[in-house]
Amino acid sequence: MRRLELAPRVDWERKIQQTGLIYSRSTRDDGTVSDYWNDGAAYTFTLAEVESLERQTERLHGMCLEAARYLASGDLGTLGLRREAFELAAWSLRRDEPDLYGRFDLAYAGDGSPAKMLEYNGDTPTGLIEASVTQWHWLRERVAAGDLDEGTDQWNGIHEALVRRWRVLLHRSLSEGQGGRIFVAHSDLDTHGEDWDTVAYLRDLAGEAGWEHTGIEMKDIGWHAGERSFVGMPEPVGSSRSLFAVAGDEPETQYPLIRSIFKLYPWEDLVGGDDRASGDQEFGDFLVRDRDRVGRWYEPAWKMFLSNKLLLVALWRLYPGHENLLPSFADGPNGMTDYVVKPVFGREGDGISVHRADGSVVASPHEYRRAGTSGERVWQRYHELPDFPGGAGSNHPVLGSWVVDGTAFGVGIRESDGPITDYYCRFVPNVIEG
Repeated sequence: MRRLELAPRVDWERKIQQTGLIYSRSTRDDGTVSDYWNDGAAYTFTLAEVESLERQTERLHGMCLEAARYLASGDLGTLGLRREAFELAAWSLRRDEPDLYGRFDLAYAGDGSPAKMLEYNGDTPTGLIEASVTQWHWLRERVAAGDLDEGTDQWNGIHEALVRRWRVLLHRSLSEGQGGRIFVAHSDLDTHGEDWDTVAYLRDLAGEAGWEHTGIEMKDIGWHAGERSFVGMPEPVGSSRSLFAVAGDEPETQYPLIRSIFKLYPWEDLVGGDDRASGDQEFGDFLVRDRDRVGRWYEPAWKMFLSNKLLLVALWRLYPGHENLLPSFADGPNGMTDYVVKPVFGREGDGISVHRADGSVVASPHEYRRAGTSGERVWQRYHELPDFPGGAGSNHPVLGSWVVDGTAFGVGIRESDGPITDYYCRFVPNVIEG
């Protein structure tokens, strides 16, 4: 893997927004503004590297499924979840409920050595628009402009893979008598637009696959006590192909029954007993108590196992010394002098601290808003991210390797100035060398 530097495209800010990347600008705590999209760089892979990294990703995915079964045994407790939530996840895993996608974060030195798994976001992976759409349009324009050779490819088949997966899930829903309508939900607590944009894209993909799709905010999901079912917003009678509806409160209106739903919202918040979106503490209780009646949820509840950092501990217990894993423990550093402490829940680097042998500590300035029920944390051996220095200084990349139905289909690369990949990292497109 190499890093190239290129002159940014003319009017690149407008161009990335046209692809859906509307959340590129961030304001730091000191008031300075930084751009998430880096139009002036690219990482290049050989085809052999891509094929190797895909095999490693798929192998890790299979290991994670085994680790999920181990976690469901309870050997590591309830993973910072309420007992009821843990049992819901285990129930979902036993039923082998279908899922959509996930994203590994990998450290890769770029020299052909094995990638190291940092974590797996199997529940609410973001960074999808830029990985699937924006970098693809960047490639096409770079090739058209002669900046890259004709025939230059990209490690990116995410869009097509997701359409195929949605189509499989649609056929399954129809065969199970659950209809062909899916609700796609996000939280209005997202003020940057990334969540809204991501679910809008996923709606488009579901529509391309044949689903009838309806957007909804998490706080607008209702509960129909008579039907013991979640419902969407009231709508005119007959406005949907869906056969699953009950009479609304007003004449000629109906409440659609939700039989399939995609939510970009963490499961640990849904079932945490203090739901943030609706302020209704019963929301999670409905999911637990009426689990047999509330339809398909994407991602399914068992993804709580894959998005929990104790997954790293389970993997190390099951596959000690594996070339793609880093030693990880649930009870302290266990003799490690260079290590990273992670909360069991957390995203965008929140709550992470890096401890080095010289006694120095680099910590995220933000604690993740939800701790485990017993303050659970994970100690993982520190692995130095490679540095691909450029004209503006150091660049430490993390590979976001996307998985759809167990198969690797593309990568999104985020690089940062330091060892923690945080809110102010930069997304850099990739190409495969001819």
